[in-house]
Amino acid sequence: MKTKLRTVVTTDGEIDDINSFIRLLMYTNDMEVAGIILTSSMFHYSGNDEKPPFRWTGTTWIPEMISQYEKIYNNLINHDIEYPSADKLRSVYHIGNITDVGEMDKVTEGSDFLANLILDDDLRPLYIQTWGGTNTTARALKTIQERYEQTSHWEAIKAKVEAKVVLYMILEQDSTYKDYIASNWNLTVLSDDMNFGYFSYGWKNLDTQRKVLLKSQWQLKHIVGKGALLDKYALIGDGHYLQGELDSEQFGQEYYLITHPDYQRYDFISEGDSPSYFYLLHTALRGYEHPSFGGWGGRFLRKNHQVYHNRAYDYNPLTKRFEVEYTFVRWIRAIQADFAARAKWCTTDKYSQVNHYPVVSDIEDKCVSAGKTVILKAQAKDLNNLPLVYKWWCYEEVSTYWDFSRIQMIEEKRVFGGLEFVMSIHSDTLEKDWALDMEGIDTSTVKINIPEDAKSGDTFHIIFEVSNQCDTPLTSYRRIILTVE
Repeated sequence: MKTKLRTVVTTDGEIDDINSFIRLLMYTNDMEVAGIILTSSMFHYSGNDEKPPFRWTGTTWIPEMISQYEKIYNNLINHDIEYPSADKLRSVYHIGNITDVGEMDKVTEGSDFLANLILDDDLRPLYIQTWGGTNTTARALKTIQERYEQTSHWEAIKAKVEAKVVLYMILEQDSTYKDYIASNWNLTVLSDDMNFGYFSYGWKNLDTQRKVLLKSQWQLKHIVGKGALLDKYALIGDGHYLQGELDSEQFGQEYYLITHPDYQRYDFISEGDSPSYFYLLHTALRGYEHPSFGGWGGRFLRKNHQVYHNRAYDYNPLTKRFEVEYTFVRWIRAIQADFAARAKWCTTDKYSQVNHYPVVSDIEDKCVSAGKTVILKAQAKDLNNLPLVYKWWCYEEVSTYWDFSRIQMIEEKRVFGGLEFVMSIHSDTLEKDWALDMEGIDTSTVKINIPEDAKSGDTFHIIFEVSNQCDTPLTSYRRIILTVE
C-alpha cells in the first residue's frame, strides 16, 4: 500500500491558487485531503460592513472545480481506484475567516472544522498547506487554546497539537503567524518564501530547458483540451475572466497579451502554491521524513526551534554553482511530465491506452563499511509493458559524508508587483570535484564503492529512479540511506 500523508488546504482564491487546486484534484489519490478551507490574505479578502472587498474571487469556485472533477472521475478511477469521490471532497470544504486580512477574531465554520481536525484521534501529522494567510489556522488554534487552557488537560492537548500540526507556508501573507501562532505554539513550520517563485509569476527566470515546459507549445500539446477539469486551467490569453479580480490581473484577457508582449497565448500563468503539496507526493523519496532530505516540494534547513526555511542549497550542473532554488527546480521536468501523463488519465477510462507508474520493489537502508563495495538491486516492472529507464544517483548535498556548509552564498533580489523578493541565493561558479564512485547507474543493479576515508556515522543518500519510455514518462522513486558503521 502507498503511504498517504494527511493534509488540509487553506486558500485565498487567487488565480494561481485556482490552478494549483486543479492540479491538486488530479493528485487526490496520493494524499488524504482532510479539509479544504477558504481563507483571506493581504492580497484577497471578502470585506465587511466597514471595509470593501479586495480582489475577492468569491466562495463558489472550489465547489465549481470539484464539479468539473466529478465529470472526469469515472476516467480517473480506472487508473487509480483511490481517487476520492466528488461528494467526499465537497464534504470537507468549509469557509473560514475571509472578511479581512489577518481577521481571526470570529469563530467560523472553517476554523471550527480545522480545530476539530487538529483535535481528532488521528495522530498522524496534519500538514496544513497555507496558500493564503494563516488567519483561519490561527483562529482554529486560538479556539483550542480558549477551550482548554484553563483545564487540567491543557498540557496534554498542547503537546498533541504541537506534535501533530505541520504548517507549509507559501510566504507570510498576513501577520497572524508572527503575532499569534509563533508566540503561543511550537509548531513545525516549513517556510517557502522563495523557491515557489519559480513555479509562480517568476517562472521566466527558469533556465531554458525547464522554461519550455511551461510555455504555450507544451501547454497546447499536453494540457489544453484534456477534459472538463483542465478546461478550467487558466493560461495567458485563453479568454478566461476572473470575477472580482483587478483588471490588471486578468491574465486571460486580450489586453493582457497586448500590454505584456513577452508572453505568448497559452503560456503558463502561475501555480505558486503547488510546492506545498508536491512535498507530500512520491513518499518513497522520503522527503517528509526530515525537511532537509529534499523532494518535489524542495529542501529545507532549520532556522530556529521547529521552523525550517528553504535555504538549503544543491549544486546545479547547468550553472556550475550551488543554488537554493535548485533544491526545487531540479524536479520540474519530472513534475511536468507527471502532470501531462495524468492529463491523459482525465480523458480516457482505458488503462491500456496511457502509461502508469512503474512498480518498484522496496530496498532497505543498509549499514556499510568504509573502503568496501555495496551492491543495490532493484526489481521493477511496467504495467503497460513499456520499456523502462533506470537511474541511480547520490544526493550528495544531503549525504553527511560531504560538508558543504562553508559555501559562501549571495542573495539576488527582484521586485514583483511592487514587492521585493529574494529571487536567487547562489554561490560563485565552481567546478565539481566530488562524487561517489558508482557503477551501473543506468541498470537495475548498482555497485557503490564507499570511500576509504568515510567515518562512522557518515551517510550516503542514494536515489533510484525508474521511468517508462514515452512522451510523458512517469517516474517511481526509492531512497536508500547508507550509513557507515
